[in-house]
Amino acid sequence: MKRFIILWGPVIFFACIVFIGSSISHPLDKNPFPHFDKFAHLSEYGLFALLLFRALNGTLSKNSFLLLALITVLITTGYGASDEFHQYFVPGRTSDVKDLAADGLGSVLAMTVVFIKRRVFSR
Repeated sequence: MKRFIILWGPVIFFACIVFIGSSISHPLDKNPFPHFDKFAHLSEYGLFALLLFRALNGTLSKNSFLLLALITVLITTGYGASDEFHQYFVPGRTSDVKDLAADGLGSVLAMTVVFIKRRVFSR
């Protein structure tokens, strides 16, 4: 049970934080720079992908990196899609396919960084 909490606790906590943040009716509209919201989605879902990959790797470590990375990207992007669907029903929020694209790209970039890190430091 302790291992489950250590591996999956951060994933569940982060998913809850994303859901709570998406439930805020009128978030701050001031962006510090152009396309800030896309950068926020990219980094938010990149971090989510890293946490999820860590949990999957600790749970399903006998599977290949490619399979775990693919599962991570699919789950992360799926959660991003559910988040955009959720925002559609929150007053003052909008659902945007570009945000979903940034979510998916963030997860792909995170898995690319993990792949490069494994290749460089495994030697």
